This record gives sequence, structure tokens and C-alpha cells, in this order.
Amino acid sequence: MNRLALDGFWLDLPQSWSGLEDVTYSDPSTLPPVALAADGGAGRMMVAEMLFEDPDEQPPGAEVDEMEALARAWGRKRRLEPLETGAEARSDGVIATASYLVRGCFVQVWFLSNGERVMHASYVCPWDARSVERADREAIVASLRWS
Repeated sequence: MNRLALDGFWLDLPQSWSGLEDVTYSDPSTLPPVALAADGGAGRMMVAEMLFEDPDEQPPGAEVDEMEALARAWGRKRRLEPLETGAEARSDGVIATASYLVRGCFVQVWFLSNGERVMHASYVCPWDARSVERADREAIVASLRWS
């Protein structure tokens, strides 16, 4: 594993994975994301800290149900129902995930909260390749930590 230290957080990457230079993804609710992929891999992962700039919009707390609701809301905004969801408490907060079928692609999203900040990660690959990098993407997300 290779440790990748970024602004505000760090994560561990499997040997074949690295950060990518070309990030064309944009979402006004997050800081610029870090793109990650395996050399010759099936998919791409993005990781970014979410922004809550509206004074009326507070980040969700570190409760399992709040984070799972955030993972479901990601799909609801796109009129999608999750294929799978899950959430669990960790020593540094709560993490929730949901997976979706989006236009022939497998999409899995995660939200990690420490009660003050929220990290958003996503992984996208062709539907038929959804299990190819499962262990790697789960290990990367499990390694996410606030710095």
C-alpha cells in the first residue's frame, strides 16, 4: 500500500493505484476531487471533501442514520433507487455507502463524517466490471482518514 496524503485527509492505495492528473469532474458541493485509478483498471474513484457554504445548510452529524440518508439522497437526486446500502460507525465517525446502476455503469458512493466535516467518495466502472476492483475500492475507502 502507498499512503497518499492530501489536503485535510489521507488514504492508502494498493500498489497498482495512483492519483490522476486530469480531473474533469466538477460538483459545486465539494472541494476539487482527487481522482484515483489502477493502471489498466476497470474504473475510477473520486474523493473530495463536501462543502456546506449556505448558513442554513449544516453538515450531517456523525450518526449512522444521517449518513445512510445522505447516501440514499445521492441517488434520489438522480431519480435512482440504491441496489445496496450500508452504514457503520468507525472510531473517527460514521461511513455510509450505496451502489447504483447508472446508464450502464456501476456507481458506488460513500460518505464519511466526523460530525464536523464530510468526505464524499465515488467509484464508477462499466456494469459488467463491477466486481473486478471491489476489494481495492473497499480497502481504499476503509483507509480514508482525516488529517
